[in-house]
Amino acid sequence: MKKLTRIVCIFLLIFLAGCKGYSLDSVPYLISGKFVMEDNSSDYSICGAEIYLLNKSQKEVKAVNIIFYLFDKDGEPACECRNKISVEMEKELRAGEDSSFCISLDTYMNSIPEDLLQIDYLYIARIEYEDGSLWEDPFGLVAFN
Repeated sequence: MKKLTRIVCIFLLIFLAGCKGYSLDSVPYLISGKFVMEDNSSDYSICGAEIYLLNKSQKEVKAVNIIFYLFDKDGEPACECRNKISVEMEKELRAGEDSSFCISLDTYMNSIPEDLLQIDYLYIARIEYEDGSLWEDPFGLVAFN
């Protein structure tokens, strides 16, 4: 039993050492979003995601890869569309600047939702800066902080 415990501890140490240590102070963005489905929107025909993004870094953002999941009112994966949404977009934001914008979800929909959906597990997987540098969190580890 001691040998198994040692093996598990060694595995955990190796795993944790390999993971990036994210603290909320080191995360270069703040993001929030909500699902919207309003009549007469100029941003979408069926529905969209209203996103608020704050660039907390000292660099100018050139592009981002935003990822989130859609669920129904019961917390089940939305059957009207793909559950995982990944949007690559050019988004210029100066250091400290924030922006609110709408992402059309029309191309992701198989049918018109009967009820409003919920956005969950919203994170940025990649930020490309004007200076060519990248910040990456491909698995959304920051979303758990």
